[in-house]
Amino acid sequence: MLRFIGALLLMAGSIGIGWSMRIGLKENLEHLYQMRQIFWMLQKEIEYSKAPLPEACRKIGDKVEEPYRGAFFAIREEMIANYGTDFPTLWKRQMEKCMKEVPVAAEDKRIFLAFGNCIGYMDGAVQAQAVEQYIHKLERAIERQEKNIADKCKVIMSLSIMGGLMLVVILL
Repeated sequence: MLRFIGALLLMAGSIGIGWSMRIGLKENLEHLYQMRQIFWMLQKEIEYSKAPLPEACRKIGDKVEEPYRGAFFAIREEMIANYGTDFPTLWKRQMEKCMKEVPVAAEDKRIFLAFGNCIGYMDGAVQAQAVEQYIHKLERAIERQEKNIADKCKVIMSLSIMGGLMLVVILL
């Protein structure tokens, strides 16, 4: 009886590990969607509202969720305080803090962090075009992730179940 209960618990644990890895992949995709949404909002603020960067950061910070919300408000506060730091440096510093909590692939983080280099120096039309380029980069990453996520989820769940079964057989 105890062996049977132990085998069930071992299987439940291995399935749980696979399930948590599957959820992690979906969270990664959700954060890519949020990053794309941030770029869209920033593009609209620059292109249509003609808002200065501190005001655009406030408006975006009001609309996005944590951890991005805090980063946008911190960028706005530092720009208003005018410590002499340029926007790319502020963006990189605040978003690096923000991205520590975000489960996103290193390449996608690099794209998001490099975004600050295209903003703050040019006129509004050129900035909007630069934001558009970053949106396209993120869209390619999203398409890649969406294409692979179904297959990866199947493999993860299969391996976790088979691994659990193998452990049960070995231990029995």
